[in-house]
Amino acid sequence: MRAALLSLLRFAVALVQMAGLLAYFHQYLDWGLFSTVIVALLMTLLVPLAATIFGFLGAIHAWAWPWWLALLVFLPGLAMALAAMAGVGIAGLLSGVLLRRLRTRQPEASPFSRQQHSANAHEPIEGEVLSSRVDGDPRQTPPSDARDR
Repeated sequence: MRAALLSLLRFAVALVQMAGLLAYFHQYLDWGLFSTVIVALLMTLLVPLAATIFGFLGAIHAWAWPWWLALLVFLPGLAMALAAMAGVGIAGLLSGVLLRRLRTRQPEASPFSRQQHSANAHEPIEGEVLSSRVDGDPRQTPPSDARDR
């Protein structure tokens, strides 16, 4: 419900911005109608901050509104444009930091993980028999003392 109300507010602000842009470009700057409509539409959709500023100027210069009234009308658009830019900037910053952290982060092995056990499989365990050689019958080979004599 809240999203629908914010969408309706954004649509109303966009219409007012477009009307102010049309007035500024067509009446104040004497642009042609076709180029004014194209530029106003593109600015409203792609660059809402600039559309808010030029719509504010159109309300002041073309419609002869006082600046405080134009500011009251165009302030919601300015607030929404700045909030959107801040949100995109913060999201980009956070994703960059998180991606950098994930790239440089070494996998931490816990004592219960399989990776640590398999990585340390070549190390002898205390008490492990390291050789499988079994000496034969001790009577067949002379003791080392006898060989030295």
